[in-house]
Amino acid sequence: MRPLKPVESGCKPGADGAPFPEDASFLREAFAPELPLSAICLYPLAAPLSPHLAAGAEGVAIDVDRIRSAIAGAAEASDLVLVEGAGGITVDICAGYSFADLAKDARLPVLVVAKNRLGVLNHLCLTLHFLRSGAVPVAGVVLNDTTPDPFAARDGNEGEVRRIAGDRYLGRVSHGARSLPEGILAGLLGFFPWR
Repeated sequence: MRPLKPVESGCKPGADGAPFPEDASFLREAFAPELPLSAICLYPLAAPLSPHLAAGAEGVAIDVDRIRSAIAGAAEASDLVLVEGAGGITVDICAGYSFADLAKDARLPVLVVAKNRLGVLNHLCLTLHFLRSGAVPVAGVVLNDTTPDPFAARDGNEGEVRRIAGDRYLGRVSHGARSLPEGILAGLLGFFPWR
């Protein structure tokens, strides 16, 4: 598997003072420790803003062709490419070009990771509606417990997320999990016809 996090904003300074893409670093450690970090994250940005706004604030010109070329190169090098977005499917990478546009152009099915919190049901309904109306394939939906903190809808959300996602519901990741539950990976790989 080849991971990519083409743009990461909100990066804290690394040892050299440049923005250090922590999420991309986690992806590298998990899937491709042999790759240089710059091959996974093409645009590490410091400002905690939408990628296009962070790039503008830092005077960085994001080249979408460079991102598409990186995805194509990763696809040639591996059977499976994981491209992680930033902020959501409708967020712009550069002005007028969103992660949804990238998914369409690169023919990438989308894995929706829904944060288990109040509001997740509305967020998920809107996201799935947007993807389906744009004919972007949905590889699956995962419910993610990002905190151990209890709240009234925490456990009840899973049944509703399962109902909303239908056969694309892959499962729930508990807070602090060190790996994906087996059913999630199997369901995700089952989406791809070559598996």
